[in-house]
Amino acid sequence: MEDEGTKKVSIEKKYCPQCFQQYEGFIENCPQDQTVLRGPKNDPWIGKTFADRYIIDSVLGLGGMSVVYKAKHKLMDRTVAIKMMHNVLKQDVTALERFKLEAQAASSLSHQNVITVYDFGVTPDGEPFFVMDCLEGESLKDLIERKGRISYDRALSIFKQICEGLEAAHKRGIVHRDLKPANVIVTKQDDGSEHVRLVDFGIAKMLKQDGRQQQQLTKTGEVFGSPIYMSPEQCLGKDIDARSDIYALGCLMYETLSGEPPFLGSGFLETMNMHVGDKAKPLTEVVPDANLPAELVEVINRCMEKDPDARFQSVGEVRDTLVYITTALLGSSRTHISSISAARPPVAAPAKKVPVATIVASVFGLAFVGVISFATLWPGPEDDRGTLLNKITWQMALSDADGAFKNKDYAGTESKLIFAESKARTFGDNRARLMATLKAKSDLYDTWEGHAEALEKTNLEITSIELSRVSADAKMLGAMLDEVGATAASSVQESQSQLRFEAQIPRILSTAVKLAGRNMSIEEDALLTKALAVSKKKLGKDSVQTARISLLLSDCYSDQRRFDQMRPLLVAAVDVYRNKSDVYPAEYAKALAKLGQFDVDRTDMAKASPELEEALKVARILKGNPEVLILCLRSNADFLNQTGKKAESEALRKEAEALEKQVRK
Repeated sequence: MEDEGTKKVSIEKKYCPQCFQQYEGFIENCPQDQTVLRGPKNDPWIGKTFADRYIIDSVLGLGGMSVVYKAKHKLMDRTVAIKMMHNVLKQDVTALERFKLEAQAASSLSHQNVITVYDFGVTPDGEPFFVMDCLEGESLKDLIERKGRISYDRALSIFKQICEGLEAAHKRGIVHRDLKPANVIVTKQDDGSEHVRLVDFGIAKMLKQDGRQQQQLTKTGEVFGSPIYMSPEQCLGKDIDARSDIYALGCLMYETLSGEPPFLGSGFLETMNMHVGDKAKPLTEVVPDANLPAELVEVINRCMEKDPDARFQSVGEVRDTLVYITTALLGSSRTHISSISAARPPVAAPAKKVPVATIVASVFGLAFVGVISFATLWPGPEDDRGTLLNKITWQMALSDADGAFKNKDYAGTESKLIFAESKARTFGDNRARLMATLKAKSDLYDTWEGHAEALEKTNLEITSIELSRVSADAKMLGAMLDEVGATAASSVQESQSQLRFEAQIPRILSTAVKLAGRNMSIEEDALLTKALAVSKKKLGKDSVQTARISLLLSDCYSDQRRFDQMRPLLVAAVDVYRNKSDVYPAEYAKALAKLGQFDVDRTDMAKASPELEEALKVARILKGNPEVLILCLRSNADFLNQTGKKAESEALRKEAEALEKQVRK
């Protein structure tokens, strides 16, 4: 219900509509910027009718992008929450697009564990908004802060419901990108059980706060995700998919059970570096008195693997494993068995008194049979076939192999990996586990002297599997593009179609790069040509995503020696980035350098000169992007060398080499 980083606001508090800080007492103006503070008496919406049908009652939450009001529908008498953008952001095109994306993402989902969006749009006065459930509950973040940590038996139910909500999103092609305790709302049901809703899809930002709070928040236009919960690939700016949410889920589960996040540096950059390179302190050391089940700890550790291929490959698989753990714990718990027996109605005149031990044994036996049946007979979800018993056995074998490898017991490692491989070959549709096992074998044979032949054989199979997987991905994405490229029947369907396409763009670009790396230029050409046509139709020719696809397609044309078709794509991409150079300066410099280098290669020096000069000028004022500056230095050095300016060329070449040495350090 609240946006990322939303801070709970009591109606007695005042807030600054400029910097969004909160204050109490008799203060009237913000100490930071002297803006008049808003409160119940002077908030522009409290007590007013919004969008002709909602009466605003009070402020529910406040964040860096929007304010959330509690309101009541005039005719339906239903209490709702209305999210509106802050006035200072309404002229920000990027912020508006992200606000729209969040509304579209949430409204396209209909699931009991995801916030329900009833309405969204823009009022005649230009007020963007969307209307959603008004959840009378507590965020998991507040729950952890209040309780210190959550017991695993209570947390398991929360975790499973989070998985249910995430799975619904992932099936719609939506990656949450900012899963964290603050975005999980826990409410109490009439029967006393806890119900979970996921909130805040599609937006990420970072507010100016200190310490841990700063890292849990995000600021429009900077970071997609909260650093404490970001996956390594997210921290590195790489393409992400649903497995990034699985990593965040692991961090969330770790914090829920221990009361502290797995990684927390002195600032957000240090925290992000820890996600990339550090290993979390074992949960059993952080909370040794929590008596956490080893199987649950193993689930969390696997979710938090640095390599996405080593994690669970779907959130449904995480949920199924948690269900198995819950069922197993229920079957072995004397407390649960006793309560079941005690709940039975008394028998008026029993013919024969059955010993208590027999009753307990019978209940235990039935539960045990149920657990074993579930673990050995249920075939698993459609996208990842295999029994839970096989999956857990494989995971344990791989973990044992890792331990043996660290102890330099190479023969033992090989034996365990062969067993894990035999299991991985019997189940699963996407062969992710088999790939993880083969990569572990490759690392072993690369380290173990005298096994060059085994290393070559293993690497050949890895290459073969990767080839078949990328071909299958390209085929699936091509079919998706055909589907979303068709004209939608209504504006709602069109919005959902656009959302689905945008969610798949990172995967399209990643698959295209993989195809290029395997010299599959025909397949790459077909995929990117479709993607470019759909992007122009859905997002417009001036979209940044259209520019990214155009640049990749130009590389594909280069591989095919279709040079006459390259320049229009490069020029189009440069034009897009030039108009957005204040937001994407690095991309603008790289696109210019690529266009300039193309013109140099075609000996059109008159065109290349201003392009490369402008690229270098932009690159020199960039901060934190030495790779872009190196690229532009080398492109300009090549141009100067070919135009006879040897001394100037040599100076730029030496500057590039010196910068490369600094980067390597």
